[in-house]
Amino acid sequence: MIGLQAAVPESSGGQSTRLASYPSIAEMVAELGPAEPVYCVYPAILRQAAEQFVAGFPGDVLYAVKANPAPEVIRELYAAGICHFDTASLREIALVKRHFPDAECFFMAVCKLAGAAEEAFHDYGLRHFVADHWSEVDRLLAFADAETTIHIRMKAFDPASVYELSSKFGAEEDEAVRLLRRVADAGLRPGLAFNVGSLCRHPVAYRRAIAAASQVASVSGVSIASLDIGGGFPTEYPGLGSRPVGEFFSAIRDEVATAGLPSDCTLLCEPGRALVAAGQSLVTQVILVKDDLVFLNDGIYGSFKELEISNNLVVFPQRIIRLGGTADEKTRAFSVSGPTCDSLDLFPAKLELPADLKVGDWIEFGLAGAYTNSMSSRFNGLYSEQWVSIEGQQAAPPGFEPF
Repeated sequence: MIGLQAAVPESSGGQSTRLASYPSIAEMVAELGPAEPVYCVYPAILRQAAEQFVAGFPGDVLYAVKANPAPEVIRELYAAGICHFDTASLREIALVKRHFPDAECFFMAVCKLAGAAEEAFHDYGLRHFVADHWSEVDRLLAFADAETTIHIRMKAFDPASVYELSSKFGAEEDEAVRLLRRVADAGLRPGLAFNVGSLCRHPVAYRRAIAAASQVASVSGVSIASLDIGGGFPTEYPGLGSRPVGEFFSAIRDEVATAGLPSDCTLLCEPGRALVAAGQSLVTQVILVKDDLVFLNDGIYGSFKELEISNNLVVFPQRIIRLGGTADEKTRAFSVSGPTCDSLDLFPAKLELPADLKVGDWIEFGLAGAYTNSMSSRFNGLYSEQWVSIEGQQAAPPGFEPF
């Protein structure tokens, strides 16, 4: 298999070892000539994103591991100051603790496998959980102690967000009041949580949700220990029209200042995409061109699943790498297929690619650090385990805008 030396390794000491490093994508392609897709980490960009959140968000920043669980990615975020993690399963908890034993994990999945929360409590020392229903609250109360925070998740959807996350999850406000009282009466630490939706485009969504949470806490008569405002922070995919993340921090800070929350209430957030999307690209290769249909070595069953489920609102900018020549500046629209034997393995929209695109060309897709490798399947036995680090001083993936 070409490029095995670039795979993400696990060391016996728990830390991920360093990836093979290259100054640029072109130099990586020239040396490896990769026939399989390659995930390309840009460490400096990952650290900049983490530092922006640590400095700008008025509370604790939890990285949502589901967005990208690659050890090398997590290592860069941790090095930049992210030491809290939003984990959704025992495997994610084990991953974080294996590499960073002193990191604090929060089990912030509303629906957990049987016994998972109790195992997280006893075996990994977790003391932060979330629930939105009586049955889950009671299941947590059966083993939790007085140092445990149970966050009651409220509904809080903003229609401008790309993904709606409150139809399956979240209690109505009057139910949230009762659940908060149940936690407090049991002698545990009550908290509130919400998620306005993924890829939120305007900070007013957080203002409204924080105000609603403050009202729920006030009506309940419970002094909440923490408020988790979830993720949803934007990534500027082409054409999406999101406000800069700094405006979100300012709006959140202003709303919290007037919300009447307890002075010792800890504010939490759970960014995933906003921390990792810009800091990783994906290099694919053209394996077949049939008139206006191009086949890549990765597709919808692999790293490009989100193109389909977002109705093409998530778009990855791209650039061509051609060894020993330059691609035509003139472009034309191509339909794009992945490599599998399924006819459904098609991108939802055509791509403008060089008119003389040919087999053997490589295409680097930028803004590809979130929900690419984490959502990739092994359908047809086609998947990639190739990872490299791109560390040239001026190196940046397509579509990257400085923070």
